[in-house]
Amino acid sequence: MKIIFIFIILTLTSLVFAPVGKLSAQTSRTSSNGMYGLTELNLGFGLQGDVQANQIGFTGLSALAGYWLTPKVTAGLGVGFLGYNGSGSVPLFLEGGYYFDEFGLGKMRFFLKADAGILIGVTGDIPAMRAFGNPCLGLQLPISRSKEISVSLGFYSQMDQITTDNTQSNQLTNFINGKIGLRFY
Repeated sequence: MKIIFIFIILTLTSLVFAPVGKLSAQTSRTSSNGMYGLTELNLGFGLQGDVQANQIGFTGLSALAGYWLTPKVTAGLGVGFLGYNGSGSVPLFLEGGYYFDEFGLGKMRFFLKADAGILIGVTGDIPAMRAFGNPCLGLQLPISRSKEISVSLGFYSQMDQITTDNTQSNQLTNFINGKIGLRFY
């Protein structure tokens, strides 16, 4: 899993600094307004240090239907599936994002976004419902007039209920996560 994480970082770095000539996809980008769809592959690496079930890492796929509120601000609703080591969950979430001005090679844009919602447990020994939050920093790179690649790195935190000796307590489980996706208009 660490190799995949390193590969994503190296790919992102090479895309930012690679000398590329003007391409039609990069000079005739669709304006940032209206509806869009975003499909993302999610990878997460646990920060707990122990190897209990559901704390080592996760992989998953999510889909988002979003809307550009302004040329720089987005909002959307998403759903997906996350497979942990020992369970599976369906995230249902809201997402908001802020996109900075275009820069450099090919009208790339940095962005900040945050997802928040609930995880519905479908397999494994996990609570039926948990809350999560995921702030991210990323880069958006156009590949055609109406498609863009989205790469982001974030801090994923979920609240798990732990039952010990007939008492319940909440515990935060944290992950570093990366997402790579395709946005289409």
